[in-house]
Amino acid sequence: MLTLHQVTSSQLSALLEQPKRSDIDGLLLPNSEEIAPRFWIEFVNDRLKQDPKNCFWWFPRSIVVDQLIVGMIGFKSPPDSNGSVEIGYGIVPSQQGQGFATQAVDLLLREGFSKAEIQTIVACTVPIDSASGRVLEKNQFVRDGSKIDPEDGEVWVWRRVR
Repeated sequence: MLTLHQVTSSQLSALLEQPKRSDIDGLLLPNSEEIAPRFWIEFVNDRLKQDPKNCFWWFPRSIVVDQLIVGMIGFKSPPDSNGSVEIGYGIVPSQQGQGFATQAVDLLLREGFSKAEIQTIVACTVPIDSASGRVLEKNQFVRDGSKIDPEDGEVWVWRRVR
């Protein structure tokens, strides 16, 4: 059974030590696979220090299947003034292709839309047909053009409206 676990500050710190660890608070880490890029964990840590009142939006969620962390998912920032929030997610390579991302996005959508201020949830993918695009389509996202991301270049923008 797949569940999402909101990560704590201590767990984020532990993820920075991941190569030296096999578990975090009883949840198993995959062998030799990074749950999330180090730069991203450091970014989230910085944001939590600068903006602790929005911790619900900054703290990522571990995607857990049978006590194994298979990936991460979360909101990329607090919602904007129009009630739009962006999500991001990733599954470790050894666990891809099993429907975990589709299930995790569904759970995060439910969590996001449980907040009255959220009207739209957005995600971005590389500008080609991809597994991430199929995950979003299965969760009723609609492709809504493209944009230039400062770090990733051109990306497709996907939207799911309440």
